[in-house]
Amino acid sequence: MRNLKLVHSVCVVGLDDIAGTQCVTVDCDTGTVYCVTSDRITGLDPKTQQVLHSVSLIENAYVSMDGTGQIVGIQYLPDQMSVCIATAQGDVILWNTTNNELECVGSVDSGLCSMCWSPDQEVVVLATGQATLIMMTRDFEPVTEVPIYSDEFGEAQFVTVGWGKKETQFHGSEGKQAATKKQERAGPALPWDNRRPRVSWRGDGQYFVVSSVRPDTGTRELRVWSRECVLQSTSENVNGLEQALFWKPSGSLIASTQRKPNKHDVVFFEKNGLRHGEFTLPFEKDEVKVVELMWNTESTILAVWCEELPPANNKQEEFHPRSYVQLWVVNNYHWYLKQSLQFGADGTENLVAMTWDPEHANCLHTVTAEGRYTQYTWSWFTDCSHGQEDDANVAVIDGATVLMTPFRTMVVPPPMSAYSLQLPCAVNQVVFAPPPHSNYLAVVLVDGQVAVYTFEKDSVEMDETVRLCAAGGIGFKAVCTLPRLEMFYSIIFEDTSISAAKFPLWAYHLTWVSNQCIVFTMLDTKGSRCILCQAELRNAEGQSGKLVVINTSDVEGSVFGICVNPRSGHVAVQLTDGTVLRYEPDSNILLPWELLDGRELVFPQPCVSMQGCDIGGQEVVLGLTQRFRFYVNDVEVASNCTSFAVHDEFLLLTTHAHTCRCISLSTKVKDLPNLSDGKAHPFDESIRRVERGSRIVTVVPNDTKLVLQMPRGNLEVIHPRALVLSAVRKLLDCLEYKQAFTLMRRHRINMNLIYDHNPQVFLKNVETFVRQIEEVNHINLFLTDLQEEDVTVTMYTAAYCRDQPADNSEDKTKKVDSVCDMVRQALEKQDTGRYILSILTAYVKKSIPELDIALQRVKALKAQPQTNMVSAEEALKYLLFLVDVNELYDVALGTYDFELVLMVAEKSQKDPKEYLPFLNNLRKLETNYQRFTIDKYLKRYDRALEHISKCGPEHFSECLILIRDHLLYPKALKLYAMHSQEYKDISVAYGQYLTDKKQHEEAGLIYSKAGEHELALNAFEQAGNWRQVFIMSSRLGYGDERIGIIARRLVGSLKGKRRHLEAACVSEQYAQDVEEAIVVLIEGCQWEEALRMMYKYKRTDFIESDFKTALLENCDMQMSNLESDRKQFEQYKTRLVVVREDKERQRLDLIEGIGNYNEADADLFSDTSSATGETGMSSKLSQRSTAYSKSSGRSSRNRKKSERKKWSLKEGSPYEDIALLETLSKTITQIDQLKDDVSPLLKMLVLFNYETQAADLQKRYESFLQFIQKSLPVIWDNSNDHIGAAKPSMGPDSTVNSIVMARQHGERATPDVQIEPSLGIPPSLSKDKSWKLSTLEI
Repeated sequence: MRNLKLVHSVCVVGLDDIAGTQCVTVDCDTGTVYCVTSDRITGLDPKTQQVLHSVSLIENAYVSMDGTGQIVGIQYLPDQMSVCIATAQGDVILWNTTNNELECVGSVDSGLCSMCWSPDQEVVVLATGQATLIMMTRDFEPVTEVPIYSDEFGEAQFVTVGWGKKETQFHGSEGKQAATKKQERAGPALPWDNRRPRVSWRGDGQYFVVSSVRPDTGTRELRVWSRECVLQSTSENVNGLEQALFWKPSGSLIASTQRKPNKHDVVFFEKNGLRHGEFTLPFEKDEVKVVELMWNTESTILAVWCEELPPANNKQEEFHPRSYVQLWVVNNYHWYLKQSLQFGADGTENLVAMTWDPEHANCLHTVTAEGRYTQYTWSWFTDCSHGQEDDANVAVIDGATVLMTPFRTMVVPPPMSAYSLQLPCAVNQVVFAPPPHSNYLAVVLVDGQVAVYTFEKDSVEMDETVRLCAAGGIGFKAVCTLPRLEMFYSIIFEDTSISAAKFPLWAYHLTWVSNQCIVFTMLDTKGSRCILCQAELRNAEGQSGKLVVINTSDVEGSVFGICVNPRSGHVAVQLTDGTVLRYEPDSNILLPWELLDGRELVFPQPCVSMQGCDIGGQEVVLGLTQRFRFYVNDVEVASNCTSFAVHDEFLLLTTHAHTCRCISLSTKVKDLPNLSDGKAHPFDESIRRVERGSRIVTVVPNDTKLVLQMPRGNLEVIHPRALVLSAVRKLLDCLEYKQAFTLMRRHRINMNLIYDHNPQVFLKNVETFVRQIEEVNHINLFLTDLQEEDVTVTMYTAAYCRDQPADNSEDKTKKVDSVCDMVRQALEKQDTGRYILSILTAYVKKSIPELDIALQRVKALKAQPQTNMVSAEEALKYLLFLVDVNELYDVALGTYDFELVLMVAEKSQKDPKEYLPFLNNLRKLETNYQRFTIDKYLKRYDRALEHISKCGPEHFSECLILIRDHLLYPKALKLYAMHSQEYKDISVAYGQYLTDKKQHEEAGLIYSKAGEHELALNAFEQAGNWRQVFIMSSRLGYGDERIGIIARRLVGSLKGKRRHLEAACVSEQYAQDVEEAIVVLIEGCQWEEALRMMYKYKRTDFIESDFKTALLENCDMQMSNLESDRKQFEQYKTRLVVVREDKERQRLDLIEGIGNYNEADADLFSDTSSATGETGMSSKLSQRSTAYSKSSGRSSRNRKKSERKKWSLKEGSPYEDIALLETLSKTITQIDQLKDDVSPLLKMLVLFNYETQAADLQKRYESFLQFIQKSLPVIWDNSNDHIGAAKPSMGPDSTVNSIVMARQHGERATPDVQIEPSLGIPPSLSKDKSWKLSTLEI
């Protein structure tokens, strides 16, 4: 649904050297245009409008001096920097443009009729006057010569396989008479046919086609030849076939023309000579003849050059024919006439030469008889309205018809439309008005008039120029607002001294900038100046008005595009060099478009499509180049953009990566390049895949519809998630819950968004929500979709940009429960009977389902049935739909209401022979014991305990069994009096359970409370609580001898647990053994306490015998340990650096695709390979993943053992770096804690005159600590960041977001090993220096 828009034109007038041009060619490198007339060759530079070269052909006698010489072909050869010319006399001339010399490289005595070079310019084909074809190389060496005419069909002769006769075949609508119908013979060539052969090459240079007139029958035929000049096929007989010929560069079709009795067609042939479609030219019978057909280099535009024929009754001697150039395009098997150029009828303005530019696909060069050269450059453009409240109209030009479709109302696939505008002549441009009348449009006709259409909603009569198509008609009412032709306007100049060069399409870039103001561009009469015109619409009496040019401004350069910002009304004018100017219509001033930083806006490349809008609070100009580079101001946002459109809140792009990107208009311009990288981020609703080659037609304002057109022409309407979420947000802000719910339901948006969008507002307006939604099923859908998560920070992160809230379990459960309660209360206020199913849903959906209350509501329905309410049976069926029947049966049984139980059981699949005896037995039991039995059956053991405790002593044994089986000791102790026998029995059982669980301390406390002091003493002794042991022995009345035995046992136990101080205290105070106490203190390195006890009990003999010896031995041991630990620390540190360097090198090799790793290495680089797209290890990774899944069921102990094996210090192991890091961390912590042992040792060494040993120990220890402090930055560098991440990138606690973010940031993922986060942080060293002795530092 795109039109051709003229973006640039060049006009050169007053050049006598090119008057009467017969052929034209273009040098694509320099842009020089070479024109050949009957007497000379001229090189013209359109940029400077100067003649660069000119050489006469008469001086060298290549053409006759009387000016009747004819040129049959011209071609510029860039490799030779020469122009090749073929004359009708038979000469092939080569003109060297560098030295301006002519050379005749060949001559044919019989003359030449045509010359055509192959696309690669390696071969040239010449058609001679003797009806032969001569093929020559680029050096003009003959290859072959063959006759044009042949009775043979060619090598591609059709083969008849003998399947039936013509008389027995099916002939469709023609009927059986088609079998006997004789084939119509082709007539002779038309009188105006020059009867010369035409040659055209296929785009790949492998075949060429020749159109020639047979000498025997006088009919035109097409013959296809191979590059070796071998005949391939001959066309079928076509009556009225004309001389025009061009092979489509893409190679699919050969175009020619055919005159029929009642119409004039452009017909197409396949390579095998068979017909393949046609379209009809918009001319009357015998009105024109087709001079040339030309495809552009991209095979997208077919130019048809026509010339008027003299009327049959014309008896004048002189006839001045008009010339027409029509540009046709095909889409969805329909041919559209997009542009029409009409040249004058004074005999000198008619077209004499035309060619497409070989480099720029949409650039056309034309030369008229009087020597006026004109260059037209078009671009593809979608003409659509840009208002906020309009109908999203899109206009498609098709000759004298404008096809209109309002996409807000309907989507009509081309070539159809909602309605069409029938104009008196061909249309060249359609312009829509700015807001607020953005539905209005102006249609520019080929005769220079402008037709203005307006829309009036109250209009009853349909305009005669409007024809309904898909929007209604034929008795049906129109389903959209139709336009009305206001008036035809003619462009006139208020200042009569101003005039324009009146060549075809002289007024272009028409832009409707305000209510009555239209801006357009034109060239002056000499074509040297570009003028920007401001015109005003003025109505006049009758059917015609005036588009009066009231102001003009000279432009320094040539205008390449004009656009208007629909919001601000500012006009941006782009020049051919990319410079953007701001035009002020009120003051008629052109100023540079300044950016916020003061720079003038200049696009890096000229943009064929422009639009103004606001992005990030800044007014910007959007531009899209022909090479798919998209700019916002001068910032390149995308290099593969195929189309764009501006929505209320988003900028939409389609790319060659087959994606549609929605960029928020609130984004800062500086951040845009990062947003359009084409990468699909997790839960990023701003990007989605589209069909290959999709382009944006329009986006409906204040709606979610985005219309895309596929390459073949069909339309596809999508609703990008970003636009849908934007619309939902607006509706929720306006409390339009009904529309928001409908939109979310249609596009499958999570219903939690209704609450999560603004929880406080929703809870305040729950009653409004219920009134608007109204439908029971819709309310049920909302309730059943409720989840604890906040979808604005999980699913729709990009649309809300909210932070993850703190993990608070109370708040998380509050959401579903509060919403269910509030909705239920609102429903009960509205109509309990009508919304009973929704009320039941609210009970069931709560975090802890209140099924018992729901069942009671169902029971109430059964007890009090009403006609306008849902029946109890229907309510119960619905409840069973939400909840499993067995679960509901258990809940009913838990209410102790047997009537309710029977009601549920009847709706289940349970066998009455099973549940009826069970219920009957329960009814016979005493109430408390009955409820105990039910609770035990339902495994509600806490309630069962409460009920069994009320059943009396006869059931206590059963109660104790329940307590033991289900570990209900704490609850059971609360149910019985402290001094009762039941309490004591439960306590003894509880203590035994704690003892079996090795919880001796708690067991002793329980025994003590129950008065079982002997059991308590044993428990405390096993727990090592020696104080409670002697308390219990005192309460039991033990004597000193027995207490001493217990004390000696405790001393041995405490020594084994390295509690030497406590062991010495027990030995001194309870065992009365001072010597043992002193020895225990020396063994435990409790130097000061041992020395104190020696002097207290006058046993200083231990100083020489035991104390000093132990002191020196401990000093030697500490120094030895420090030396070995430091050596090992240095070794591990050095190895860690080496391992990290090796892994980094391997990671880089993997990214470059040159790595070759074993299976064990795959875990370390799985993240890198995923990020870079490498798949070399995919099979190994899948095998490891399968193995991991199979082994995930192992016990926790085995799994931890397996992890310890993976963290091996063995060189080359997969996780050697992690094992080294853990070992170094433990060593640092142990060395730092050694201060508590070193400090008292140093003091004792100094006290007993061992200063030398003390100084050596202090120096070594301090040196080790300093070395550790310096090593911390080396050990914990940036490579440990992934270990200290807040969230694991893999594992059971990970999410899709965390996994993908880890991949994108290059983090390592270790799915089968759990790494402690503390390993990523270096252990802190104590800064306390009090352990040192200053006397030892001298």
